[in-house]
Amino acid sequence: MTINTDSSLLDLLPHRPPMLLLDRLVSVSNNAAQAEVAISKNSPFFIAGKGVPAWISIEYMGQTAALIAGYQLQQGTVEPHTGFLLGTRKLSAQTSWFPESTDLIVSCNELAVVGDSLATFDCQVKDKASDALLAQTKLSVFRKLSNT
Repeated sequence: MTINTDSSLLDLLPHRPPMLLLDRLVSVSNNAAQAEVAISKNSPFFIAGKGVPAWISIEYMGQTAALIAGYQLQQGTVEPHTGFLLGTRKLSAQTSWFPESTDLIVSCNELAVVGDSLATFDCQVKDKASDALLAQTKLSVFRKLSNT
């Protein structure tokens, strides 16, 4: 199987296939990011006849939030760190499955950073074709500085 990964994702994220779940970087800035996910039979966690479970969207959103941290690191606005997903608040999914041949747009906006250690993000997953909201949540991420 050939994995066709957008190389700009590899520049910003520590994730690598098969656990790099995003397919393409759409945009990234110091406090926002968007990425695409193309659901196919080759997608991690794909189940024939159903697709990818919607709860995997938590990882799609987490990796999209990590794009912001990767960009901030490249820009020199943050120190090197490892991000740990602490949890989600108000996860809402309008579907149980993302079916094959669905293209998703995953968006994350950094809402707040408390000191150097805690960040929160407002995230959502939409169907690229219809712009329908499929899932949304707020993520809490702990940032552990690499030198501590």
